[in-house]
Amino acid sequence: MALTELAIKNLKPRDKVYRVADSGGLALEVSTTGGRLWRWRYYYQGKEQMLALGKYPALSLAEARKKRDEARELVDAGKHPTREKKIQKLRQAHDGENSFEKIARRWLEMKGDGLNAKYAKQCLARMEQHIFPRIGALPLTDITIPDVVEVVEAIGKRGTIVTAKRMKQLISQIFRYSAQRGLCQHNPAADLRDVLPSSGEKHHACIHPSELPALITKIEAREGDFTQYAMKLLMLTFVRTGELIGAKWEEINWDKEEWHIPKERMKMKRPHVVPLSSQALAVFRELHAMTGDKVHIFHSPASKSMHMSNGAVLMGLRRMGYQGKMTGHGFRTLASTILNEKGYPPDVIERQLAHEDEDKIRSAYNRAEYLLERKKMMQDYADYLEGTNKGLLELPNKNKIKHFA
Repeated sequence: MALTELAIKNLKPRDKVYRVADSGGLALEVSTTGGRLWRWRYYYQGKEQMLALGKYPALSLAEARKKRDEARELVDAGKHPTREKKIQKLRQAHDGENSFEKIARRWLEMKGDGLNAKYAKQCLARMEQHIFPRIGALPLTDITIPDVVEVVEAIGKRGTIVTAKRMKQLISQIFRYSAQRGLCQHNPAADLRDVLPSSGEKHHACIHPSELPALITKIEAREGDFTQYAMKLLMLTFVRTGELIGAKWEEINWDKEEWHIPKERMKMKRPHVVPLSSQALAVFRELHAMTGDKVHIFHSPASKSMHMSNGAVLMGLRRMGYQGKMTGHGFRTLASTILNEKGYPPDVIERQLAHEDEDKIRSAYNRAEYLLERKKMMQDYADYLEGTNKGLLELPNKNKIKHFA
């Protein structure tokens, strides 16, 4: 028989906890001290479950029946009421604190230890410029796909397609972080691959592969200096300019013929292994005869950092007539283009370029993944470069080397 308010008021405590049934699985549980709690018995995926709905009299009989019906609708929709209740509590706990900007700053603080300090600062500055003014004050749950599209397209219309794509990735990562913590249920930036144009994207200046022989010839024609060595190693290793000029002799493993760059010097703060071709080893050996007794491979007594300036390669390319046509980063783009055209597996190429993998577990595993394939690829590419211009290994007289700050 269904309960009534009068019947509930007449319930007395007993020596043991007991329950009085209402209807549809709803029951009132009476404790030994007289406390009364509404509970609903249901089945989820074939297993009996019990959900606490609230205490009587704070939750009346009519209100308890309404909550029971709402919970039944969740079960009918394939959802777990207990889990949904926990999610709702999380949302309420963050009520007023779940604006996109506040969560984004919290996410960046959480990610801070795993990011390069300069990169983290850059991410925040870009969000403050491009994202927060538009959606920063909005609650996460109020932000829709069109809202994100509007932000991304506004950046893209100013011609900064690369920045627009990076902002889209940041927004997606922040929503994924929020969903994992029950602050929202969906990621409106999860699949916006068609929002931005695929053409007209700005890249670091890079010559066409057909212009490679002429570039190598001009590098060889330079008066012997560290910049010449740096350009050769950028071609042979695909590393970023900053990773090259800051290289230390302790990072070179001559026995394994590998260059181990520590995470502190990598953009995403993850250690990176560079297999060294015979041509790259020859360049390093020549440099070792000059700076092997120093900490930095590209040692410069004129620099406070004690290594060659970050702008030396770019300045050298400009003096060779490549201003606006080629940069230090362009050597990475060139290698990627040529190797992709030659049919090397994209995963192997991307791993060698040390591009970020959003999956942390996979990224940690990938640190040495494809190492054998990468060793072969790096030697093949060095042989290709040598075949393009036989002068690639013609090293300048070490006694005539000039040190550039």
